[in-house]
Amino acid sequence: MLSKIHHVGLVVRSADAALSFYRDALGLPVSVDRVIEDQGVRGVLLPIGDAEIELLEPTRDDTGVARYLETRGEGMHHVCLASDDCAADLKAAAAAGVQLIDEEPRPGLAGMIGFLHPKSNHGVLIEYATPIEESHVGASADALAQRIDHIGVVVEDISVAAATYERHFGFSLDDSRGGPIAALGIENAFMPAGNTDFEFIKPTSDEGPVAKFAAERGEGSFLLSLAVTDAAGAVEALRAGGVRAGDANGGVAFVSPRSSFGVNLQLVQRS
Repeated sequence: MLSKIHHVGLVVRSADAALSFYRDALGLPVSVDRVIEDQGVRGVLLPIGDAEIELLEPTRDDTGVARYLETRGEGMHHVCLASDDCAADLKAAAAAGVQLIDEEPRPGLAGMIGFLHPKSNHGVLIEYATPIEESHVGASADALAQRIDHIGVVVEDISVAAATYERHFGFSLDDSRGGPIAALGIENAFMPAGNTDFEFIKPTSDEGPVAKFAAERGEGSFLLSLAVTDAAGAVEALRAGGVRAGDANGGVAFVSPRSSFGVNLQLVQRS
């Protein structure tokens, strides 16, 4: 059974360089830093709340992660869902007609893992992971970012995407949130996924970053939102460390993708 977001995977050219932002500027601790030889990647896990951010640096040119980096550049790569039985959940997905990348679980940084093809999930590469019990460093209460608030996914039709995610993963929309936002040229809806939310975002205008993403890439992972206790204070602290960040407006601020290694990163103030 699937329960929550385990981690969000980010592809980077250099994990050491990316750690200067995710570890040093945001204050997230490192729980695992390991090269997985058979996958040709160096993976770094940084706990945030009861989830993690995973940095993926290819160590060979003949891997899927390396090809992704070459064609798409740095940024969001996949969303991992925690599973209590990865093998059973992969079989259930296949029985439901989901296109799989992995038909059987294999060892990964997060435990026993398996991937679903993004074509089945509106452009989002989804991973299942059954964690292996081992001692990990926990999240830091002193970190600038306290948890993953939501993951933004650009879709063509919110109702269709929501039905897909409910059918595949068992999550349901929160009808009390979301709707048209004319000033941003979007419509959105939120789907709680255990410890965080998926935000489905549909462009309603030909202008703006969401419309540009949809035109260039179609559906897929668009935004990573992190919860902070004080958005303006977080921006000030990041700027003091050389990070490019916009002003906080209504408790929301954005970090430049140049500083967040290709990620459209939002900071949202939560009490």
